[in-house]
Amino acid sequence: MKNKLTFLIAPAVLCWCLFYLQGCKEPLIEDNNLLTSDDNLNLAKDTLSVKVFSEFEKPLNSNGVAVGLLGSIADPNFGNTFAGFYAQCQLNSNNIYFGETPVLDSAFLMLKYNGVYGKFDKPVDVSVYELAQNMNDSTTYKTNDAFAVNIPPVGTLSGFTLGTKMTDSIVTTYGTLAPHLRIPLSSTFANKILLADTNTLRDNTSFLNLFKGFYITSSTSTAGNGLLYLLLQSQVSGIRLYYHNATADSLYYTIPVSGVSVNHFDNLYTGTPVNASVTSPNVNGEEKMYLQAGAGVKGRILIKDLDSLPKNIAINKAELILSEVAQVAAVDTYAAPLVLNMYRIDDAGQAQHFEDDGSSGFGGVRTAETVNGISINRYHFNIKRYFQKLIQGIYTNKGFYLETISSNTNSERVVIANSSTDKNYQITLVITYTKL
Repeated sequence: MKNKLTFLIAPAVLCWCLFYLQGCKEPLIEDNNLLTSDDNLNLAKDTLSVKVFSEFEKPLNSNGVAVGLLGSIADPNFGNTFAGFYAQCQLNSNNIYFGETPVLDSAFLMLKYNGVYGKFDKPVDVSVYELAQNMNDSTTYKTNDAFAVNIPPVGTLSGFTLGTKMTDSIVTTYGTLAPHLRIPLSSTFANKILLADTNTLRDNTSFLNLFKGFYITSSTSTAGNGLLYLLLQSQVSGIRLYYHNATADSLYYTIPVSGVSVNHFDNLYTGTPVNASVTSPNVNGEEKMYLQAGAGVKGRILIKDLDSLPKNIAINKAELILSEVAQVAAVDTYAAPLVLNMYRIDDAGQAQHFEDDGSSGFGGVRTAETVNGISINRYHFNIKRYFQKLIQGIYTNKGFYLETISSNTNSERVVIANSSTDKNYQITLVITYTKL
């Protein structure tokens, strides 16, 4: 009886296990190579072609940036970039009093290092100017906005190169400070603050009437080879006055960078590949797409053969694959972004987030891959939710914008290849779908 019962139950258990395992599978298979001729799941994979263009970015919002950029870059693809920033400094408390008969010993603008883009080993001259124009915290400022300054500069640093300064602490008679850019300020400017009357130092409204802020820029006539990232919201960053008074010696006071801060970029493209690509594009698409932060350049991607796909399908995966051009030593100075952003273009020509954005599989991260024995840096995006709506006619085929991230606080750049002859360096859109 026991053997007969086992004989009856075993097949039922086996069938249940097979049914359960089948139910645990993903409902749609994304790899066509896993299928056999007997699977009959109507799964297919097509590769669509695209054409690409480059466009100059419009000025970007630049209010309240936490990282200020300083320096310049000469790039064979993107031309010359110059970056500087405007910022306010504010009292950290009301009713500041420097004591009886204060006397200035020295003064510095100090800005904490937060990174570098490029090498910054070509000497540049750094200048600090006092603002002659108010900045308003309720006004939206752009990356091309400029403010009036007083001439001459209140601080200069000639022939500056980075070297090991980013990692070297600075030892003073007042203690050791974290690595930072340190620019001596004129005694005339510093005494304007140190010797101000009590009404001027009673609060920030009064203080900003005295000192509206500063502008720092690299004033060399030729472009250098790097940009400094300077952390504005830091205990180190600010104007530091060293002084003594009638009752005490070795005193100092720091007026931190606080309030309005605005990065300013000047991108000069005359005679560059970027300028030719943007101003005289091939109507059939370009073989290179240029991306540059710092209110520089963005890419536009258009799907060419969308109508070749069947209409009654369910999208399993829609993967856009982009390859960075093979690099040369001169360009390697400026590393490609680790992450890119991509947006769909709506009917009004405006950038909109993808439904896929934020999901774990959306992508956009730079990865090194070996393709046909060649090492290529690539970016992948999976936009299957968007593509399903595109197929259904919910969206029209207006294409995508491709951009760098945090474009108002860096100047990263990359050239994406779309070769007409080399398949290793072609942009592809691989669609995996199920026929319904």
